Amino acid sequence: MPKLIDISLELDARNFHMRTPAGFKRDMQFEVEVIKDFDAAGGAGQIVRGVHMRLHAGSHVDAPEHFVKGGKQIHELPLETFYGPAVVADVRHRMPGGGIDGADLEKACGKELKTGDRLLLRTDCNVDYDGSMEWQKRSPYLTNDAIDWCMDRNVPVVGFDMYHGADAPDSKVVFNTSRRFQEAGVVTMPYLKNLGAISKKRVTLIALPLKMIGVEASPIRAVVLEE
Repeated sequence: MPKLIDISLELDARNFHMRTPAGFKRDMQFEVEVIKDFDAAGGAGQIVRGVHMRLHAGSHVDAPEHFVKGGKQIHELPLETFYGPAVVADVRHRMPGGGIDGADLEKACGKELKTGDRLLLRTDCNVDYDGSMEWQKRSPYLTNDAIDWCMDRNVPVVGFDMYHGADAPDSKVVFNTSRRFQEAGVVTMPYLKNLGAISKKRVTLIALPLKMIGVEASPIRAVVLEE
């Protein structure tokens, strides 16, 4: 039997927090609310909770519309996008705050990556994720050369266990990495964790989005299968 490994980030209202930079109409953190309790009058002895959250909280996938007005939304992406062979690229040597370039990716997984494989970037930055500015600053970033490397190999999904919004110090474009990927139709999969539990270079990724209509992102439970 293949080994099942969970690579999702925990969503716990007690310690999960996201920044709310300029442009948001309002803040929305991950919060859980009891909307029907066991002892409610006429409640049939049930408990029901509601969740307030951004679609980008925790492990999730971003469809092209996140940065491309008129781009594809989650429900328009083939379900097969989120299931299939993936390769782990160990680029921990770029922690903290270093630039991951094409040569790094070639050395980490160039021999193993096949056209159409999904790519999982391991930095271990999210081992102690707290959403703070300090976390963002210690996160590595992808250079344009690394982004080109992925596109040249038709990588359909790039998973991050670091801050995927980190830009190169000299970048003139905000959120350059996500923007370039989504303009090219590449799905980004941020807020992964536990990639260190994966012992093999090639695995099978399963990270299905919710079947929501008209949205640019969806939470996922990301797992890999090791044969």
